[in-house]
Amino acid sequence: MPKLTIDLPDTIMPALTRKAEGRQQTPEGFLSSYVVLCLEHDAQPAADPARTALEDILEERMKGPFVPLSKDWRREVMDKARASIRKTQSTAAHV
Repeated sequence: MPKLTIDLPDTIMPALTRKAEGRQQTPEGFLSSYVVLCLEHDAQPAADPARTALEDILEERMKGPFVPLSKDWRREVMDKARASIRKTQSTAAHV
């Protein structure tokens, strides 16, 4: 098996070790798996056209304009959510 030596800053090792332990791997094994995953991702065919279209729409919407929110927007959302839950529970109780 080919051998590759990588010099990593000491500050990266704790995060790398945590990630590796979370997947029950050694830091070296985790890095090897990560590199393979990245290489396979790059080799995949072009993205799904529907996903690309959705991403384009979302990026365009992020440019604005944005609808101004009232100061009580959070309460208004919660009131609507509670009303919807009560309606759902009421409907379920009659079934």
